[in-house]
Amino acid sequence: MQQLNYTALEPVRIGRPVDRLSFLEAQVKGKRIFDLGALDETAYTKKRNSNHWLHARLARSADFVIGIDNSPLVPVEGLTTSENSRIINANIFDLAPTVEQYGVPDAIVAGELIEHIDGTLGLLKAIARVDALNDVPLVFSTPNACCWHNALIGLMGRESMHPDHLQIYSYKTLSTLFARAGYRVQAITPYHARFPEMIESSSGLASMATRAFQTTVNVLETLTPLLSGGWIVQASPGRRADA
Repeated sequence: MQQLNYTALEPVRIGRPVDRLSFLEAQVKGKRIFDLGALDETAYTKKRNSNHWLHARLARSADFVIGIDNSPLVPVEGLTTSENSRIINANIFDLAPTVEQYGVPDAIVAGELIEHIDGTLGLLKAIARVDALNDVPLVFSTPNACCWHNALIGLMGRESMHPDHLQIYSYKTLSTLFARAGYRVQAITPYHARFPEMIESSSGLASMATRAFQTTVNVLETLTPLLSGGWIVQASPGRRADA
């Protein structure tokens, strides 16, 4: 991981963008994991039988997956999502009861979650304060504040943003965020923007145009990774986070 100086014109050295779901799936192979914000209401209601739901992709590779989500769609008894995965109705800001019930995970994954909550720093500190999780690495993904596809559609006076998004992060702000919570960042990997819902909900010329736009954006991302669709942060606990 590059040592940042936070100067205005400092070069940022990163690798080529990856496919987000495939990358995260590979990181959890053979592991027991907690999947924070697992339900992904859009994915669960529309994509759970497709290839685009992260929780299902993680379950393919991991030894066991405990999804943690307090959505009203998750009943008190929880949801069994596969032979080796389930989603429980619990608070991601208080993981101690989940650890007591299911044991210490090998990793904690949060896919496209932190942009939806109003206290990301508080979440990271809350995880760090659970003694049993002091050696558990984090693998978090989130959209990029400086990405090609929003810049391109911005030229047309448009912005692509989910109504539940409360903030959006850059490479450096993510590095700062995890450091202030007491984590050591091993890597921040860019990932390609994908538009599966737009592609699958359109047809004819609209579908062709969306696919062409995605291909164009992905080529631009490969050439300029700092403007990729999002980031995957891999971090491990450093010191104990303060309250």
